[in-house]
Amino acid sequence: MFLTWVSKCELLQAPPEAHILKGFNEGCQRGICSMVVGFLSNTSEQQSSTEVAASPLPPSMSVVLATPAHVRWAMEPLGHSFALGMEDSGVILGAIGVYEKWLGLGSASADGRPKCMHAQEQEFIRDLLGHMSLLFEDKEGHRSKPDLIATHATLCQTVLDLYSALGRKRGTQLTAATWDHLLRLLLGITDCVLHGSKHTLALSLCAHLFRVTLEQFILSLHVTGVKGELWNMLLKFCRRWLHRKAVIEQWHKASLALTQHLMGRLHAPPPSSSEHAAPPPSVSIKWMDNAHVTCFELASPLLAYAWYRVMRVIGHPSLFVDPDVYLAAITGVHDLAQVFSLAKPASTPAPPKPPQLPDVNTILRILGPWLFDASLNRTAAPRFALCRAEAIRCLGGLLCRHGIGRTKQVSWPFTIRALMAIQKALLDTDEVVVVAAAVVSCSRIFGTHGTHTLRGVGVLAGSFHYAIDHILSLTVTKTAVAPSRKDSLVDKRSSMASDLDSSAAVPAAVGGVAVTVLRRACIEACSSLLTIHSHYPLAITKQVEKTLVANERLDESLLPGIYSSLPRYQSSNVVTLLINYLKTEQDPTNQQMAMWQLTIAVQKEALFWAVGLASTRNSQVPATISTICSFVTKVPSRWKPAVIFTALECLRYLTIVSEHLFKHVFSSCVFLISCVCEFMAANAQVLRATRSPPPYLDQLIASATSCLLEWVVTTPQLLSKAQVMVKVIATTVDAADVHVDFPATTPHADHATRQSAQHLLEYLVKHHAHGNVDGAKQTYDPAAVHYTWNLHTVLSILETTDYVQLTLRDSSGCYQWRTQPQYVPSKLATLASAPPSPPPAQSHPSQHAPTPTSTPVSPLEANPDPLLRSLRKNAASLTSWSTEGWEGNSGGKHATDASAKRHEAQVTLFQSLLQSQSNDFVQHRRIATVNLLEPPPPAHSTTHIARRLLSQLGFLSVASWGSLLPLLPSSGQLVKDLQALDRLPTRETYEIGIAYVVNQPSRAGYDVVNLVTTSTCSDAYLGFLATMGSAVDAHSYGGFLGYLDRNLPDSRALVYAQHNYEVAYYVPTLGHASVLDKAEVLIVWNECQQNYRPGTALWASAYNLPPPKACVTIVIDPLDDGLFCVRICVDGSAFDLSNGDATRAADDTFSGRVLGPLQDGMVVGSEWLGPLIRQTALNAVHVHRLHLRYKHSLGLSSQSPIRPQEKRTKLIAAIAKQYMDPMLPGDFYSALFVPDKGAVHED
Repeated sequence: MFLTWVSKCELLQAPPEAHILKGFNEGCQRGICSMVVGFLSNTSEQQSSTEVAASPLPPSMSVVLATPAHVRWAMEPLGHSFALGMEDSGVILGAIGVYEKWLGLGSASADGRPKCMHAQEQEFIRDLLGHMSLLFEDKEGHRSKPDLIATHATLCQTVLDLYSALGRKRGTQLTAATWDHLLRLLLGITDCVLHGSKHTLALSLCAHLFRVTLEQFILSLHVTGVKGELWNMLLKFCRRWLHRKAVIEQWHKASLALTQHLMGRLHAPPPSSSEHAAPPPSVSIKWMDNAHVTCFELASPLLAYAWYRVMRVIGHPSLFVDPDVYLAAITGVHDLAQVFSLAKPASTPAPPKPPQLPDVNTILRILGPWLFDASLNRTAAPRFALCRAEAIRCLGGLLCRHGIGRTKQVSWPFTIRALMAIQKALLDTDEVVVVAAAVVSCSRIFGTHGTHTLRGVGVLAGSFHYAIDHILSLTVTKTAVAPSRKDSLVDKRSSMASDLDSSAAVPAAVGGVAVTVLRRACIEACSSLLTIHSHYPLAITKQVEKTLVANERLDESLLPGIYSSLPRYQSSNVVTLLINYLKTEQDPTNQQMAMWQLTIAVQKEALFWAVGLASTRNSQVPATISTICSFVTKVPSRWKPAVIFTALECLRYLTIVSEHLFKHVFSSCVFLISCVCEFMAANAQVLRATRSPPPYLDQLIASATSCLLEWVVTTPQLLSKAQVMVKVIATTVDAADVHVDFPATTPHADHATRQSAQHLLEYLVKHHAHGNVDGAKQTYDPAAVHYTWNLHTVLSILETTDYVQLTLRDSSGCYQWRTQPQYVPSKLATLASAPPSPPPAQSHPSQHAPTPTSTPVSPLEANPDPLLRSLRKNAASLTSWSTEGWEGNSGGKHATDASAKRHEAQVTLFQSLLQSQSNDFVQHRRIATVNLLEPPPPAHSTTHIARRLLSQLGFLSVASWGSLLPLLPSSGQLVKDLQALDRLPTRETYEIGIAYVVNQPSRAGYDVVNLVTTSTCSDAYLGFLATMGSAVDAHSYGGFLGYLDRNLPDSRALVYAQHNYEVAYYVPTLGHASVLDKAEVLIVWNECQQNYRPGTALWASAYNLPPPKACVTIVIDPLDDGLFCVRICVDGSAFDLSNGDATRAADDTFSGRVLGPLQDGMVVGSEWLGPLIRQTALNAVHVHRLHLRYKHSLGLSSQSPIRPQEKRTKLIAAIAKQYMDPMLPGDFYSALFVPDKGAVHED
């Protein structure tokens, strides 16, 4: 006796002797069932009550139902109770209680089953289960009675809970036949309720029915094992339930849980042979309602079988016709794809064998039919737009992330279908939801171009540009008209596509995607389109198409998908897009990304100018520079500090092509310098006048000063215009404020501004000798006389018969002047004619500290350097060598200036000291023993030529007494200390690692990646190294090499140097593998098929590379046709936007900075790969050090990077304190005037 629908479906055959009461009238059925159920359900209660009253005991259950025949007789009215109407719900509930005890699911302390059932328990259980299935019969008379329908649903849920409890609690005690009976019965019940749309309980029981059915099928594997017949029946019947959304949602939960546990089993390390076999870990399924959780244990082979069967249980995606149900299925498929490609972060300690993830081909074999059906076969149905969008989002994630690293070549069928699906989505502007999903998920798809990944992705370039243009136009539309749709998804699509909101100027979302995220994806795609558009010319494309298409007369309308028929754009269109985009963008991160890309565009166009591939006519460079400068000049307060920082950095990095910019767009260069100077002048005044200035303003002005320094040093021709020269010098002098005429209201608020401006002045002096000068090694003559100036400068003078050499060592470097006397003093009688005047002295900055230059330079008339000319005209402001405590030559200051008053005070003090010393001489009659008349015995003293040079430089002025003191050499130790000082670097030093990795054959199914330490490398890698720096001999090189050993014979090194920094590269292919862990930024040339992301467990175990100090890793993936994909990982660095550091939340100095110029996922050509990688790495180290110094200033870090200037200052101070010889004014000046011995005797 069971549900009639079960026998109609030919699942079970009902015996003819069953269901005896069916032929009786309704009154008789209700009476018999009520009496039997009442008696059997109340027996235990009556027994307990009579025990208390001391009355006679009623007969027990075992006495009433003594034989199996008695039990079967009682089961007839009990089972028929489930077929009664809901008016007898009490009777049905009593029958459920009796059957719960007879199934052994009652109280654990007492067994409610009759003893006669034990011998035939399995047969009785099958009958009990069948009787309860009668409750699921549809009650036609209850359709107009909602309260009865609710009661019916509650009772059915109670029965379903008994079915579930039986399988979970007593599943191992059931035989295979009982399991077969239960599963067939559940299939019939579920199909009876769900197969159509007429059953009154379908909506309320759908989720519960499918949950119990799927759960029992999985639990039955313990006993039945692999039984394909039942699973095939489930697959067959499940197709009749696909119109129910709850069925798909429950399938989603089950398949997702099984996939997660299966991947966990695959990733778990195998147990060792010595260990005992541990039970398999428990499997848990959290169902849709979150109230039911199924936990069970299942062996790994059975778990894999269950996962395979559950994944296929809903059949082919073409069976779905309802868009809501299909969307639920595609959403489940998307979640499954994420589980397949989930890469766990690296742990400490790292696991010995990392989990191996399936590659993209494997995932597409499992989920591809769903994704391609939704994205290709549903394009003509607008009601499936959300389904297409979800499928494109999943497909783009799989392709762009390469299956999270397992980058095997995507097979041609998958490649063609994927490109067709993405192309259709990008060109379908009628469905904004689809276009938005394609742009967001596929923004980095151009990085998959290559024979090892996704071939032919270049065909998407025009389509992507077209979609980006359309999307950006929608994000700035003020009003929009909602298209009228006559389907059930109108409200849902309207809520997801918020661009239909006409009340807001800028919509909050477009196509269900936030505008900020969508526009960021557009910028990411534009970063690759800058290269892609110029890499595949249209003429070459058409020529290739003619070779591919056999019939050249074929009309293009018959092949609408060929490349030449798609939208075509150029790199200039991308630049126009970015310039127009920045006019309306408000997100700081997006603004910075766009500015970095415009910087790259300017550098590329300047390179084309240099090689004659582009013309300056209709060039976009002036507009690009103006756009970036607008973030500095137009209301800077409206932008975030990070945006202004990046704008100044972009302008600074344009100096790489400053020579071409000066030649072709001179006016833009002048405008750039003017904008930076105006920014410095305006904000320096605000910084010093404001009582509580923003903490980042000082750093902003310092960054602007650095930008100005780069432009002045790299393009001194700009100073040929008097207006530019005056503006630069005036701005710099005002910012430095050497005389502290404008002290800041808040102490030390303008420290970085003053320091950077003084740094600019020092570099102006250091680089004023224009042209290449052949340097000679530094010589240390024991005849030189050494002085210290304010304990911060060492002054060395060497006078010979031909010249006087002045060497000045300070924190910024080592400088030398070599001069000859303009006249030689002689007697008037023998002076026949005045000697010819030699050329004026020249100052020579040392290019490297160990090898300063000492060769004279051509005179000013022969040197057309405008920077030198401007410095000569402003010598009073720029060459005073002023330090704290000394103002140098006053330069004609007004008597009311503070410096003039201090000068008068020092003169008065000097006069008083001389007077007191003279009185002391007179009183003690020591005039004959004055040091004036006695030259220093062994020491070499300066003569009139050196004295005159010191006087002209301002070192011997009365106001400077006490600042210039001699140093006494101590057995050559002073010379050794000066040599150590000259060995210290004078510029910022950076250490960058470059690793070259290749694939090795896999071992035991695990990836093997090898770090190459030999010189056998690919040509592309060697070409990349050649663009990163210069190869030098480490033994003879005098510059910075970091931790490299100079003493090794035949050791090679890769270095790069500019006027303000030096870079030492640690390259394992050059023998530097042992110091790779010292690198601040790690660059990885990845010639592997794996593309794991740095910071994940897969990366840490497969690549086994040391983490960089700045937490920035740049991975270069070579693609086809001279293209390269650059992946940048900044997790844990100063550029990590997800870092929730409290210090960064309190202050905006380093919050929201975007690393550039290169962006993560960007595609670059080989001609600019090396310079852009170097710029990005140096920018990462620069900001990393600034961040560490900032944290140290707040007391949040115990370490801070020490600048080279600080190291030199500390050593100079130590030298001065150790060798300084203090003197009184008379002794000091008398030592400078030493007459010859003959003159003394004559006197």
